[in-house]
Amino acid sequence: MNWKDHWEARRGHYFIYSLVVVLVLLGAFLTIFHLSQNQQKKTQADLINLRQGPGITYDIKEQVKKGTGYQVMREANDWLYVRLANGQTGWLPSWLMPQGQDDKDRGFIATVINDQVPILSKAKDGDKVGEAKQGDKFTILYQDKGWIQVQFQNETAWIDQSAIDITPGTIANEYIASLSEDEQAAVDNLLKDYPAKVVATAAGVNIREAPTNESDVIYKGKMNEGFAYLGQEDVYYKVKTKDGQEGYLANWLAKSDATEMAKKAQEAETTTSLSQKTIVLDPGHGGKDPGAISDDEKVYEKDVALASAQILKEKLEAAGAKVIMTREDDQFIELADRGRLYNEVNGDLFLSLHYDSAAEATVSGNTIYYYDEASIPVAQELQSQLIEQMNVPNNGIEFGNFQVIRDSHPPALLLELGYMSNPNDVQKFSQKDYHERVAQAVYNGLVCYFQEDGNSQGQSVPTSSDQKQANENASAAP
Repeated sequence: MNWKDHWEARRGHYFIYSLVVVLVLLGAFLTIFHLSQNQQKKTQADLINLRQGPGITYDIKEQVKKGTGYQVMREANDWLYVRLANGQTGWLPSWLMPQGQDDKDRGFIATVINDQVPILSKAKDGDKVGEAKQGDKFTILYQDKGWIQVQFQNETAWIDQSAIDITPGTIANEYIASLSEDEQAAVDNLLKDYPAKVVATAAGVNIREAPTNESDVIYKGKMNEGFAYLGQEDVYYKVKTKDGQEGYLANWLAKSDATEMAKKAQEAETTTSLSQKTIVLDPGHGGKDPGAISDDEKVYEKDVALASAQILKEKLEAAGAKVIMTREDDQFIELADRGRLYNEVNGDLFLSLHYDSAAEATVSGNTIYYYDEASIPVAQELQSQLIEQMNVPNNGIEFGNFQVIRDSHPPALLLELGYMSNPNDVQKFSQKDYHERVAQAVYNGLVCYFQEDGNSQGQSVPTSSDQKQANENASAAP
């Protein structure tokens, strides 16, 4: 039988086979499409800032309008890492998402992210009744078409939503929120028994049962009310109130004079094995690569990164550590060569020091990036010291797909120690004192991490399966 006869004889069978294959593929497609649609949600707030990281100090990537579709990829610290319908990825605050908007008892605070923001008598075209500066906080009363109604000087007023960030919380009326003499006496009596305190920088701050915005409120603090400092967990201070309750206060609503971490480092110096370690310091950029540049073009990232590294090197060597610098002066070093040097000497820790830049001048502070989970424990020690000793926002510990730490065996970290795009940050790290404090904080963290008894090597930190997958699938981006 030739092929034509074979085809004629079997044509019906082939048609059925083909139809079955098409139906199977179509069914699979419809199933995937259905699941995808079920996972898609839509934003309900008029305008939400999509940020580069899980915190309000991270750079805004775009402002998401009401009704925008998104899919949640993972969660961290009350923030959602999402993929928008347009393919953009970033972080959205969970408290502004649909599942967080059913809590009718939750209040919200508007924190101004720009300077000289007009406060209007009514939305859009009202008379100007005041002006807000960066960092000012207001109780949110209502939200309408990109405008936020707030409480202002015991009256109501409106602010453009694009000029603020929204966080959970409430602020009491400032005119009735000050401590009475008896209350202040109770606070003073509490604080005399504790070496450090935390002071509320807004009225009506919530002290929560656990370090999360979803936790129950156990106490409401007043403006400038003091609390005993008991420690810190992520972005929360653990505090004790004047009536003896213990809870957690968000660090963006308070300030602290704690020296607990510094004392921990002093005690650890007697047991640390730092003198037996080889540490590679990598001052970012150099030579023809200036890195980020200040707005006035007078301060280069390559210079301030080197300044911090040199002071840190002196402190580590004084403790007996062997320190190797990827560059000692203003020279260009390939990214691949930096990690290669660390791997060749089989170092005990790789630290790449940088000063970041962002699209908005309001972004400030420091961030620690890791690539391998084994680097998280040392990052935690450094973060604790930086929070305590640096008078800048701490943006947390984040996964970062940077070549210098991707190519380096763990532990390896990249530290962003300030923002070239923020004039206030630039003013601070243009002074030698800033680099001294950075170096001291990092030194203290390493003293605690490298304890001979091994207890300070950090507790294992669970990382989501999404994060693990991100580590495995990370691209070859620099």
